[in-house]
Amino acid sequence: MPYGMYLSAEGARAQAQRLEVIANNLANVDTVGFKPDVTSFQARFAEAIQQGHAGAGSRGVDDVGGGVKTIETLTNFRPGNLKHTGNDTDLAIEGNGFFQVAGPDGEALLTRAGNFRLDNVGRLMTANGYAVLDAGGAPIQLAPNLPWSISGDGFIEQGGGAVPIALVEPDSLAELTKVGANMFRPRGEMRPVGETARAVRSGTLEMSAASSTRQMMAMIEVSRAFEANARMIQTQDDAMGQLVGRLLRTA
Repeated sequence: MPYGMYLSAEGARAQAQRLEVIANNLANVDTVGFKPDVTSFQARFAEAIQQGHAGAGSRGVDDVGGGVKTIETLTNFRPGNLKHTGNDTDLAIEGNGFFQVAGPDGEALLTRAGNFRLDNVGRLMTANGYAVLDAGGAPIQLAPNLPWSISGDGFIEQGGGAVPIALVEPDSLAELTKVGANMFRPRGEMRPVGETARAVRSGTLEMSAASSTRQMMAMIEVSRAFEANARMIQTQDDAMGQLVGRLLRTA
């Protein structure tokens, strides 16, 4: 089989993987606090080098380009646009940091999605039913029959007291892993956002950072690249068929 067919197949596979990521971004253009993903590519060694049958840099027949491959999918953490809702339990972080919530198995997860709600006993919950934590790591509990408000620095004030909402950040955003439901799992230690940097806006939501226009343009680009690789596979297959046919006629 022509080696070029392998190159085109690898290119098509890489574009198919990128298309899956873009499709997920498009599906979440209206998801509160969503952070889009970006696929990263890298030049691929020739198959003989990949299999360990030849060494890179030998300049031999096996030391040729191997096309491209997907190496990782990265998350773009740029903030989304803020949208005023007027709902007291809708919160948006201005600047760095994440809300800290208790996951289904009790582990602390992070999110930028502030579309919270109060349950029937006054606990502040995420849209998925996870308890929002205070700075001490405890679920935030309000008295359902008393008025309350949220200050600009992220304190819930009720009955003369004030409880700070947990706002934390990692040393590096690369330490965060998506775990679904618009949540992130930290792989390292979290530190509280500094007192002077705490900024929370009530009655506002941070919307998705995925732009429908940009994602559609990327999808068109990927579709064309995939089609180009598919055409190259077909062209090389036709050429191989013609060559075999000529050999059979001359045999």
